[in-house]
Amino acid sequence: MNSRRICRESAMQALYLCDLIGDLSVERIELFSSHFVAHGLCEDGEPSTPGALDPYFHELVNGVLTHREAIDAAITLASTNWSLSRMAPVERNVLRVAVYELLHRSDVPPKVCINEAIEIAKDFASPEGPSFINGVLNTIAHQGGRSKGGSTMGEEGADPTSQDVEPE
Repeated sequence: MNSRRICRESAMQALYLCDLIGDLSVERIELFSSHFVAHGLCEDGEPSTPGALDPYFHELVNGVLTHREAIDAAITLASTNWSLSRMAPVERNVLRVAVYELLHRSDVPPKVCINEAIEIAKDFASPEGPSFINGVLNTIAHQGGRSKGGSTMGEEGADPTSQDVEPE
């Protein structure tokens, strides 16, 4: 499992925790982070001596918090007959992380964003979660002008040799 997968899972878990207690704030995220650092869950996802979480985790969480209004609006538009409040918290936060990557990370191909979200949903969400997440993310990817298989069409800075690899 690559370190970005671990960052995505950790970001979803941090956002899930904050969502459940009703406090999506930087302070709550730092509390979550300090727990993992204090218990030695670090960059490679394996228990070790205490250290720092991978910077990509912080980028994902801060990106979701900064752009949450637009991310939630995109999810709401793409999820026919489902309001954000009706969604299970796991699915909602898997979607938030993936939509942040779809809309704000041109170095991560849409196919990778979608596949990673589906794989995380298989581990954490309800049995129907992965197909629901797939449908919402495909809709957002197509509405946002990003093709499912590659980098943003015509966008500067898109790197087809992203660090991400597709899950096997």
